[in-house]
Amino acid sequence: MSKQPTIPMSPTQLPQQRVYEVVDLPKRPKSFDCRVGYGCSPRDGLPKTGLDNAAYLCQVEWAWSPMHSRLDAYYLHRGRSEWSLWSKFWDDNWDRWKHIGIGTVDRRGVSQPQAGVYLLIAFWRQEITDSSLDQFHWINEAVDLSVAQLGAMAREVWGDDA
Repeated sequence: MSKQPTIPMSPTQLPQQRVYEVVDLPKRPKSFDCRVGYGCSPRDGLPKTGLDNAAYLCQVEWAWSPMHSRLDAYYLHRGRSEWSLWSKFWDDNWDRWKHIGIGTVDRRGVSQPQAGVYLLIAFWRQEITDSSLDQFHWINEAVDLSVAQLGAMAREVWGDDA
């Protein structure tokens, strides 16, 4: 992968969270027929080089209690014909990072920023339906997506109270 996620161990290691910068998300393409969900792999097959060239979008965390949390890092891979969104998550049963495909969309007419934003929005909306997912509690790393963009995306998914 292009960048290994790091887990912040203190609040000083988190990016600024209370930023109220108003940003416009990229315009959603008219034809954005995506597939999202766990195990959603590109039709071209898995990338031959792994996800070494994938763009690291961000890492967010849900912390419901000391024993119940979720930590997801999101990557966007540019395949021959599709953009694919991947989640890299910490498997605390085996103490290692694992990754899984979570979304794809045809590349035709879809830029990298559009693919990253709208695949992630679609995935989070699907997670609300599948597992009643609430808004993430922290942004651990904002790389290709800024903190302000992630805030705007959260408002799209979970509403203005997000």
